[in-house]
Formats: sequence, structure tokens, C-alpha cells
Amino acid sequence: EFWNLILYSQLIGVKIVNNKPFISNEVKEILFGSLLGDGKLELPPRGLNARFGFTQSLDKKDYFLSVLNSLPEICTGKYRETFYLDQRTGKTYTNLNFWSKSLPVLNEFYLKFYDGKVKIVPLDLSLLTPLALAHWVMQDGSRGTSKGLYICTDSFTHADVQRLSQYLSNKYYIKCSIHKSGGNYRIYILAKSVETVKNLILPFMHKTMTYKLGV
Repeated sequence: EFWNLILYSQLIGVKIVNNKPFISNEVKEILFGSLLGDGKLELPPRGLNARFGFTQSLDKKDYFLSVLNSLPEICTGKYRETFYLDQRTGKTYTNLNFWSKSLPVLNEFYLKFYDGKVKIVPLDLSLLTPLALAHWVMQDGSRGTSKGLYICTDSFTHADVQRLSQYLSNKYYIKCSIHKSGGNYRIYILAKSVETVKNLILPFMHKTMTYKLGV
């Protein structure tokens, strides 16, 4: 069984350490930040292992490709374009998406990020590094009217959003508040802390996304 695992890993390009598939910390951090943002994990109905999926609109193609190209340990490099009709505007839009390989190493992320089929915030936030935070901001960040920074956390519960906010405050001294939007909750990073965020994540930001930091 071990040699079968070695052979399989060589075929799909995943390293093995101590008999287990291994992915680098950099990939883990990108996955973590993206799963807080636009990324998702799926366990196929008949599959044993989870796979990572990522979608962006066509206007964010440069950033989308940078994410795809930074995950060679788990992805083939292939992606698809999909088209959909927006009933409200009557216009057709283009999305870009890719799926990773289905791998045992992604199951640990699935267990942390999903309760059944619902995406949640993991209890352990230690992978929310500056690199992970950069991807989270690039995917879900938007400039506030008062030069602050919103992070769209609409899909998470108030308790989850509160924990994320407290982690940013305790770990990085980022001053946050939580704003209610409809029945959802968003993190608002105060204008005085945006400079702190810039210093942390600007080195990891894709050049097409720095506008979210007012750069």
C-alpha cells in the first residue's frame, strides 16, 4: 500500500513525507486565505478525498491565474471559462474556475472548514498569516467610504466573524469593528489600521489588487 501511495504521488506530483502526502506551508496559507474568501472545498459523492475549487470573474483574470500558478502541488494548471446570463441586467458574464486534484491532504482542510456542507471558520486560525490575509483581502476586501477596509464575511455567523476580528486585533494589532449588513456581518478595519494592513500584506498582493488598499 505504501509503495502504491509513492507511485500515485509521483504520477500526480505530490510529495510524500512520513508516508503522508505533503504540501508546502505557502500552499496551505494560500488555501487558508482563499477558503475564508472565494475558495471552496468539495467531497465528491463517491470520492474519498476533497478537492479545492476557485472562481473569479473575467476582469480578475490576472489574479485568478496567479492563484492557479501558485498551487502546482495540487493543481494541473488547467481552468475553464463559464458563461451565465444575469436575469436582472440581461447581460452575459464570464467566470473563470478551476478544481484541484482530489487529495487526502485536502481532507484536513475540509474537516476544519465545513460543518456538513456549510462553510465555517476554523477554530485554529494559526494559518491566517500575512500571505493568507493578503489573499483573503484580494478576494473579499473592498474600500470603505471613510478610507477603512471592509472584508465581506457575509456567509459566516456572527460568532465566527467575531473570532476573526479578535484574531486580527490580538495577532496583528489591527483595529476592527463588525458592521451588520442586512442579516449578515462584515469586518470593518478602521482607517487608522489600514496602514498596518498595508505593511503586512502589500508584499504578497497581486499588482492588479493593490487598489483595495488605496495604492
